[in-house]
Amino acid sequence: MLRPKEEFKVAYIVATDELEPGDLDAPALTSVYNYWDEIRDGLVGPPRQSFRLEKMPAEIIPAMAVVDFLGPPIDYLYRFFGSRMVDIAGQDLTGKRYFADRITGYGFVNAEIFPRMIERRAPICTRTRWVSVKGFEITTTTIRLPLSEDGERITGGVTANRFQWRAGE
Repeated sequence: MLRPKEEFKVAYIVATDELEPGDLDAPALTSVYNYWDEIRDGLVGPPRQSFRLEKMPAEIIPAMAVVDFLGPPIDYLYRFFGSRMVDIAGQDLTGKRYFADRITGYGFVNAEIFPRMIERRAPICTRTRWVSVKGFEITTTTIRLPLSEDGERITGGVTANRFQWRAGE
């Protein structure tokens, strides 16, 4: 069941914990990671054109985003923003740049974590507990995977998410 978009806007973050890819407890997220790891062929990340959304489990695609990193200064161009992401964010970010288009209400976690992913040159998995403006307690488990057009520089990223509501909601 889809909930009204205003229910999802972030009121505040409770906590964000970092996980190892092997600690992911969602088969669809593990599947995305395994596919990425296979196609990168030992490089820091595969080229964007090699990462095919249609190869992902159907249930995870709506909760995914594909982003190009632009700059300097760094900005994030959302090439793909899944329909579940649109529901959660209350806006479609496909074709928008995070900083240049002054996106508000969504994406600030990526704005903090993407730079760490670029610096580490490795995937980052997180579990973020947050409360929506309507008081819903939501846990989002996310894997962020680097993309690289030349096999060396991080030029983009893929995010895949699992959203969970507290029992009874």
